[in-house]
Amino acid sequence: MGKFFSKVIKTVSNRDISIKKNYKLFRKLQKIINPNIINKKEYEDIVFFLGDRDIKARVFYYHNNHKAIIFIHGGGWVMGSVESYTNTCMELSKKTKRMVIAIDYRLAPEYPYPNGFNDCYDVVKLIMDNLETLGLKEEDICLMGDSAGGNLVAAISLKSKYTKDFKINKQILLYPALQSDYSNHTKFKSVIENGKDYILTQKQLQEYMALYVSTSKDLESPYVSPLKAKTLFFQPDTLLITSDLDPLRDEGKYYAKRLRRYFNRVKYYNFKEAMHGFLSQPIQKKHTMKAYNKIIEFLGDVND
Repeated sequence: MGKFFSKVIKTVSNRDISIKKNYKLFRKLQKIINPNIINKKEYEDIVFFLGDRDIKARVFYYHNNHKAIIFIHGGGWVMGSVESYTNTCMELSKKTKRMVIAIDYRLAPEYPYPNGFNDCYDVVKLIMDNLETLGLKEEDICLMGDSAGGNLVAAISLKSKYTKDFKINKQILLYPALQSDYSNHTKFKSVIENGKDYILTQKQLQEYMALYVSTSKDLESPYVSPLKAKTLFFQPDTLLITSDLDPLRDEGKYYAKRLRRYFNRVKYYNFKEAMHGFLSQPIQKKHTMKAYNKIIEFLGDVND
């Protein structure tokens, strides 16, 4: 990345604009910054009826393959949608030659934890309970999420192991949020080292967490902070990628280490010079392409 872009990113990152006070404005800006440029014939919107609520999802069928990625978007649990991630999910479907099912879960602060988490968990459970009807097999499903979406994927894997509702064989966590302490007292140095200048800031992380979680008790839940899980036995095979210039880098690295400690199979990569959120940012295209190569390798598909 050139000096000009670095200077622009540093300037934008350090503007003192409160996410907490302006999250609705940021949502509107996201729609402008990430316009949907995909032909509507290339995806389908569906609704999962969950009894007390209906959750929308968007399904991408670039390649007619009976394998799927269930994708959970990022945005600090406060922003993001299947609309703002449509271009990213279409590209993911093209590159992996898999169906991509993107869940449009409810957002905080209107719907704080555990609402969004429950939406994602219940949709995944409904899919896993109806694999035969959908023409899918358990071994051909992979959960994937970026940032807060990575947090939700890790939490779903933890809960499904505990409840035995369903089994997830593979998960992909891209620069995930995996703990809840983003204060100056955090044990993860990257929160401080990369807490300014690189798009996602320490202050923003604190604000996202404050909007997502209503009580201090929830901060101790492994479904909010997966690193708080007492054990990590029998978790899915995991691909975990962190960005070197990301405040979330060290917690991702530590989660990969803990997963290995409990005898899980893990592929971990830290992308040098990458910043948070590269999957959906054109200025970080080289890191996106590298990530797709790692994802395809991890999935291990043999496509015609």
